[in-house]
Amino acid sequence: MGFLIKGLVKMKPKHYYDQKYSYTYPVFRWDGFWVFCTLPVKDLVKIYEKEIGSKPISFFDCGCATGELLRQAESMNMRVQGIDIKKYPSLFKPPHPNIEIVSILNYKKSINYDIVFLNGTLTYLNEKEVDTALQKFKNAKLVIAIHNTIEDDEKAGGTEYRDPKPNKPRLIKRQNWWVQKFKENGFNARYDSKTDCFLATPKIKE
Repeated sequence: MGFLIKGLVKMKPKHYYDQKYSYTYPVFRWDGFWVFCTLPVKDLVKIYEKEIGSKPISFFDCGCATGELLRQAESMNMRVQGIDIKKYPSLFKPPHPNIEIVSILNYKKSINYDIVFLNGTLTYLNEKEVDTALQKFKNAKLVIAIHNTIEDDEKAGGTEYRDPKPNKPRLIKRQNWWVQKFKENGFNARYDSKTDCFLATPKIKE
């Protein structure tokens, strides 16, 4: 997720959600200049090592924009793949070559990666679409998701976090709702307050 830049002057994040994630990078979208707020791959690797007990060797970014995180993961010798619903203009850097322009709902390939990362992606889906998306991640070792919740809106003084020009209404729910949604789709899941991430691992079939 991110916040809009007016002209060439960087605006400070206005919402609590944007202030939780310190790593930022510029993106030129179809609706203007943005600064995306996220976690760097080195932090995602630390989370993976703590949760799984080994080093990740593959990385899948669902909603990857220009592929900034793909570059970081690739520099750490990981196999990488990203998807996004739109192609981003190549103003600052050309998009990473391992990006496929497709919705997760229509993605047909097996997502067999150590880390699956989603930055805000799930909130652009409706409840049934979330179920469809989560089922596609059952071959991943660890799903790491960050996105706005009702708790974030409350910490922002009741101000709702919304894109200025959303494609459709955002799915903003409480943290417990998202945890339960992961569990309903066959994951062990929790919200980790230290990293401000939803962490989910597929349940092992007995």
